[in-house]
Amino acid sequence: MRTTRIAAGVVTWLWCMSASGAGDVSGTWSGNPFYMVVKQEGGKLTGTIGPGKKNQAPIEDGVVEGERLTFRVGAFRFDLRVAAGSGDEIRGEARMNQNEPIRVYLKKAMPVASEMAAAMEFDAASVKRTPLRTGPDARLSVEFTTGRIRCSNISLKSLIVRAYEVKDYQVAGPEWMSSELYDVVATMPPATSADDALLMLRSLLAERFELKLQRETRELPVYVLVAAKGGAKLKAVERNWEGGGENSPGHLVLPSMTMEGLATVLSWRVDRPVVDMTGMTGHFAVKLEWSSTTDATGGSIFTALQEQLGLKLEARKVPMEMLVAEHVARVPVGN
Repeated sequence: MRTTRIAAGVVTWLWCMSASGAGDVSGTWSGNPFYMVVKQEGGKLTGTIGPGKKNQAPIEDGVVEGERLTFRVGAFRFDLRVAAGSGDEIRGEARMNQNEPIRVYLKKAMPVASEMAAAMEFDAASVKRTPLRTGPDARLSVEFTTGRIRCSNISLKSLIVRAYEVKDYQVAGPEWMSSELYDVVATMPPATSADDALLMLRSLLAERFELKLQRETRELPVYVLVAAKGGAKLKAVERNWEGGGENSPGHLVLPSMTMEGLATVLSWRVDRPVVDMTGMTGHFAVKLEWSSTTDATGGSIFTALQEQLGLKLEARKVPMEMLVAEHVARVPVGN
């Protein structure tokens, strides 16, 4: 889903796809390790690219051929491709002479000027601050069922993450957005699609919390997940809808997991967000064991990743699209 809500309304971003299949790549793209602003006119590509919004260089000899983008910037030559079936993701490499190529991974930003209002509301909804609870009743509970959403002990930040389909580290605002807890119950027609339910949730957050969000690109310290020297040591498997596996201290077993999913799981184990930059698609069987100190049987999670899976985590600063709360009420209104 390519949607967002800015300020008090719920809005939908409509992609304009051309007959070429890849669509018009004009717009702003950010990610690793570049920030790019381009304009496509037929098969010609112009614009700028650089390590940040304020550090840009002009693109030369830009060409668009189907899903492939090629251009040069000084001594660097870029060879990129729009991800099949996506339209909002670009991967490829930048190379200077005979040096090792630089992996490029970019996501398309959502410009406010391209967004259109499309307010949708639940049939009925209740949002209340959670009373002090102990025991099993204090646990987080989230249920998305036919015609109904019920959340208990959930933070506003978690609600925003779910409503806008972003990562936790992409939401910025007052600290209480993570600590203050709420109970949410909402009903809707049984035939409501998952996409429309999220639009309704965004509208609810705007109404009850007076939430106003602004999209910004900020440079964040992250770990990027890439293949180690010698390549990844992972077995490709079919997608497994039944889940399963184990995620416990020092032990991780994932029978069928994408690299993006693995990056999310690893984010819970290290001191900063993990972003997938492997370029690997599909599902893989993952088994990883590590200990808190380096030793011959497993070592730290960083060592274990390289030795057991042929992957590594590299510390970098990456331009990341953020949702920043410009205004938000701590006590929900309108019940």
